[in-house]
Amino acid sequence: MTDVHDWASLVPTFDMFDEAHEEWKYEGFRWAREHCPIIKGSPPSTGPRTIVTRYADVREVLEDPETFSSAGAPPIPAPIRLGALDADAPEHTAFRRLLNPVFTRQFSLQFEPDMRAYARELIEGWIERGEVDMLGEFASPFVARILARMVLDETDMAKMDRATKVVMRVAEHPDDEGFFDLAVLSAEYLANAIDNPPEREGMLRALVTGEFLDGKPMSEDQAMGAIASTFLGGLDTSRSAIAGICMLIAMHPELEARVRDPRWIRNDMDEFVRLLSPVASLGRIATKDTELGGCPISKGEHLLLRYDSANRDEAKFPKADELQFEPPRTGTAGFGLGVHRCIGMHLARVQMAVAMEELLARITNLRLAVPAGEITWAPGIANCPHSVPLRFDKV
Repeated sequence: MTDVHDWASLVPTFDMFDEAHEEWKYEGFRWAREHCPIIKGSPPSTGPRTIVTRYADVREVLEDPETFSSAGAPPIPAPIRLGALDADAPEHTAFRRLLNPVFTRQFSLQFEPDMRAYARELIEGWIERGEVDMLGEFASPFVARILARMVLDETDMAKMDRATKVVMRVAEHPDDEGFFDLAVLSAEYLANAIDNPPEREGMLRALVTGEFLDGKPMSEDQAMGAIASTFLGGLDTSRSAIAGICMLIAMHPELEARVRDPRWIRNDMDEFVRLLSPVASLGRIATKDTELGGCPISKGEHLLLRYDSANRDEAKFPKADELQFEPPRTGTAGFGLGVHRCIGMHLARVQMAVAMEELLARITNLRLAVPAGEITWAPGIANCPHSVPLRFDKV
């Protein structure tokens, strides 16, 4: 591990798409929060970016969308629009007004029978082996299939499997080709929905029949962006969280009893999400010259908000590198903060609850199949391990 005296020169080089940097980022961010919380850098994958590491500063940015814009501010340039994710008011407000009703907890619970059926089908595929890659063989296909069913209203399994593969490609390899595949998929379903508006209430129906701005319908580009951002955000958040929770249970066996208690979804789930921070970071652009954390910020400056660093800020969360369930922590950035707080938060929570209940109904005594030090983390916008190889006993 890099010596502490190197952080001043090393941290400004942080590149979220450099796998080697995943090995030291949390130590580097800890140093930055204490010594240089606003970091000016220029990694090759994104160009100049100002990294924001402290909770208070991240929260200030997220709660001031007039000064710090989301428009055109993804951490990496995307060849397609990303719906509400890269929009400001009034467009962002219109997105939320139109889509909020189809992302409530109550609406998500309509799909609970499908979720349980998918989970059980996946578990049957590996339970007799006594071991599983919890990310690749359960969490990723489970969440992708739910999104294909819920967002695209798809019931044909062959088509759903195709949609699942496209979504998985973009989540794991966010290059232009992956985005193109997602755009083609979204365009196909959108065109069909325009020609034959779905009767069932849902995202596609809202996009093609609802009023957007000034009584006008949403454009096709805006609708495709909404579909794309739902897949990208929804898949990374839930699959990473489910696999990560299983990994933590394997590393700390006493956690299994907590997650078996149905009350875990009230507070414990948010604490798992805080520590894991499935969404590692998102971007903003300064709309004017300003100041953040005592550091001058110029108009047009690109900011990279590190949610994972904010969630481990000792000034906000004592012993932040550890899980703390009692008393419950509040104000975490696990699902974001401010007006851009994750629109799919309720769906993600239902997915996690169902996934863990179905898993623990069939398996117990989770343990890592490799030494903890051999689990590596993929670079990118999400905090997601490459794999979570586990062994277990059947219930």
